[in-house]
Amino acid sequence: MSKSRYDLGIVKKLVREWMDGEDKGWFSAPSCSVDYVIHVFECTQVEAEETILVGILMLESSNFIRRIYVWGSVADEYGLQSYLGHNWYIKFVVEDGELEQISFHPSEKEMRLANGRAIRPSIRSDEMPPWRK
Repeated sequence: MSKSRYDLGIVKKLVREWMDGEDKGWFSAPSCSVDYVIHVFECTQVEAEETILVGILMLESSNFIRRIYVWGSVADEYGLQSYLGHNWYIKFVVEDGELEQISFHPSEKEMRLANGRAIRPSIRSDEMPPWRK
């Protein structure tokens, strides 16, 4: 079983600080994750960002999938089951004390957690936003 690159306690601390107004992270612009949450819940950008941050706060080490390399950095992937009616794919990087390169969207295919548990897809292809099809 692989181990996460980033300590979830530190990640959650960064998220809480970000939610309290400190500059502890960013969504890439334009953020597909924010747009995807807006698409799923028909909500505002602020509500989508809060949904994502609260979802990250719900992560436990048992949700870990694997480490991957993206854009020259090591990212951790997680699967979060049954959050607001969906199973979620989550990916992030922590660099220079900030949470960056966040991916957060309903699972589009089965995810296998590092502990062997499988999480089923929670969105059908006809429910995906046009840019994901």
